[in-house]
Amino acid sequence: MFRKIGIAAVLLSAAASVQAESLKDGGYVGCESEDYLDEFISAAVKQDQQAMQFLLSNYKCVGLSSKFGKITVLDRGFTVSKIRVYAGSTGVELWTVNEAIQR
Repeated sequence: MFRKIGIAAVLLSAAASVQAESLKDGGYVGCESEDYLDEFISAAVKQDQQAMQFLLSNYKCVGLSSKFGKITVLDRGFTVSKIRVYAGSTGVELWTVNEAIQR
């Protein structure tokens, strides 16, 4: 009996410490692959508007917003993460920079 109560207390405290993650506003993008994210970042550094617009227009990358609500981080790397953004009962997996994720 005491063991069950202890396990339940540990699970409840772990659940309470988990915070929902969401996206920040501020011009961040999410891309369908890590390679496309690298391309977008390189274009941004070079101020290559045409390359960035190409990736956005062809839906390889999309602008991110806090309006998307809760997200799931699938794989967190040192500088980039793979996330799932939800729209109703469906979702899309994207790569973004870690700075775009609000913890």
